[in-house]
Amino acid sequence: MAELHSHDRPLARSLDPLPGESLGGYLLRLAHRLRLSPIRLARLTGRTRPSTTQLGRRLLLDLDTRAFAHTARLSEEEATALTLVPWSDRYPPIARLRPGSGAQVSRDDWLFNDHPRYCPRCLAGDGTAVQQQHGGPWKKAWHLPVAFACPVHQVFLQDDCPRSHWINRAVTLLVGQPADAALHPAQCRHPVQRAGPGRKGPSCGTRLDQLRSTSSARPSMNMLRTQQRLLDFLEPHQAAADAASGFTDLRVVTAALCVSWPLGRDHIEPDSQDSVGKHIKALGGGTRPVRDRPPSDPVAAAGLLTAAVRLLDDPDLHELVDHARAARPGSASRAPWVHVFERHHSSCSDRLRQAIAPLTRTYRRTGPRGARIPERQGGYRPEHIPAFLEERWYQERLAPLQRSTRKRSPYAVSQPSSLSNRLLAGRRVTPQTSSASTLPEASSWPRARSCGGSEMGRMPSTPLCTTWPKELDRATDPTNYQRRREVLRSWSLSSEIWNEIITRLRPVPGPVRPNLDDRVRQEASAFVWAYVTGGEPLFAPRHVEAEQPPEVRPVWRERRADTWFQLSRPDALNHYTALRRLLCQHGDALIEKIEPGTSMPIR
Repeated sequence: MAELHSHDRPLARSLDPLPGESLGGYLLRLAHRLRLSPIRLARLTGRTRPSTTQLGRRLLLDLDTRAFAHTARLSEEEATALTLVPWSDRYPPIARLRPGSGAQVSRDDWLFNDHPRYCPRCLAGDGTAVQQQHGGPWKKAWHLPVAFACPVHQVFLQDDCPRSHWINRAVTLLVGQPADAALHPAQCRHPVQRAGPGRKGPSCGTRLDQLRSTSSARPSMNMLRTQQRLLDFLEPHQAAADAASGFTDLRVVTAALCVSWPLGRDHIEPDSQDSVGKHIKALGGGTRPVRDRPPSDPVAAAGLLTAAVRLLDDPDLHELVDHARAARPGSASRAPWVHVFERHHSSCSDRLRQAIAPLTRTYRRTGPRGARIPERQGGYRPEHIPAFLEERWYQERLAPLQRSTRKRSPYAVSQPSSLSNRLLAGRRVTPQTSSASTLPEASSWPRARSCGGSEMGRMPSTPLCTTWPKELDRATDPTNYQRRREVLRSWSLSSEIWNEIITRLRPVPGPVRPNLDDRVRQEASAFVWAYVTGGEPLFAPRHVEAEQPPEVRPVWRERRADTWFQLSRPDALNHYTALRRLLCQHGDALIEKIEPGTSMPIR
């Protein structure tokens, strides 16, 4: 009974924790020094009840660090550093499964490895007296599935004993067979064989701190760089938010690689391709919904995570989008990996959300009962969309993709737009619809298919198009076309302004004089409106036409296209070229008046 309260006083002797050491490793080393079993030491420090015979990994999440620090003669900071708690804001599975989250440890396969991983050279110690006597550290990073190699000794982590054991299931204990007292911290604690019902038999006892054959496979430099990069995410000098999004991105991309296998085989280093293939086969080879499970084999983990980091390092994530689309041909939004993305969407990085959103069609509501609109993170909004592509965007993005060699007029705002031009103008507002990877889907729209939407489907996915959304979001002052449309809703060229414009035209030689009556004034108004708003003359206000008698309006409508053609054709007659230039100058003056901060009258 006295043992129940023995943890109220500090131990007679203790040990200083080693850098990066886990709670389990510290218990093994301290128990070895005090010549106790780890389970008895846990009882003495109050970490478990007298009737408990196991030490579960849950202690890494909910250890009473204050009480443990008191009895083990440590500071509270040293006791906390033995647990995974300091990484809760960096490694999302830890935060989700800490006390109070309501989740169970077994619910997240990315929290713990199935089997303990270790580096034999680290366990052998660094040659100091204390490590020669009690061994080196069992590092807490080895508990995480993202740990697969030791960058210091440049070897793969081991996850088994040199001797074969009967255990073929996940190991959930912090310390295996904690009742053994005579074992060194670096000795194997797996039972040699099952001794009978309810009994596991004696521990193996094989030393794990002996490096195996030098002919064993070693991680490549790319793998070691990836491992060091992931371990750096756990260090205080790295921003916690960046680390959390980095680990979540890695999780999502790993799922996409598994489901799209063998498309990503070329990204896997040759020495680990077979191990990765075995892991994916265990998941179902992409034929069943992926279970979001990391590889249990360190070699497979090295190959798969290194490939995922390589895809994430692509500035525009082109290859990642290709893998995502290949995961479920015809309907990428239903691919099994999408469930992984949606489940962890909130902790992904913005750039991954922007790249994946076109395939998942993620929407959000504008309010409790508001409409559902595509989610976006950038600054380009619906009010910044012209009905017709701006000329500079057309020349940079659409013109190189056109198969036709005919020259487009630099004043195409006055031409009826093609369907592809309208679609591209409207699809710029959201990452879900602005990515070039979504263009082939346009040909599946009934209206698009009947009106030439197949032209959109033939457009290749090029960096010229896929970088477009990012450039739009980086714009500091995008044009507010909605404001321009609202200001010019009741506008048209007045008779006075029209007379000022046409008097500046040179006389046309010959007996035939061009018509410059109110009908042309109406079409000139539509031209200026389209020039300013980025729209089409077809939808311009027609106030001059509305003032005409009913029998005159149909006549004007029949001649509308002829005037548009004369104003927009690249080889226009001198008269219309000069008129077009004057109309554009008036449009520029209107733009200056409409811009925010001005109070000039619109004429």
